[in-house]
Amino acid sequence: MPNDNKAAWRLTDKGWLYIVGDAQRAGAGLLTLLVDDVDEWIADLARRGLAPDAIETIPGAVREAVNVDPDGNRITVGRPLGAGG
Repeated sequence: MPNDNKAAWRLTDKGWLYIVGDAQRAGAGLLTLLVDDVDEWIADLARRGLAPDAIETIPGAVREAVNVDPDGNRITVGRPLGAGG
């Protein structure tokens, strides 16, 4: 890989980025980025005029900010939480 439809990159020992191009699913894409400081990302995106459509915290699971682009693709920035989060 890569080829005309797919691409994959190993980013870390445990992390990969895998992308598939599928015109029939355009507007139904999903991208999730896991980061160390989700609140810093939220603030930075807001400064750039990209305030999230929703911010949610699921105790013990994840804190995430969700944006939906004009085509309907969902873009999420999140941080996994420990048992106390």
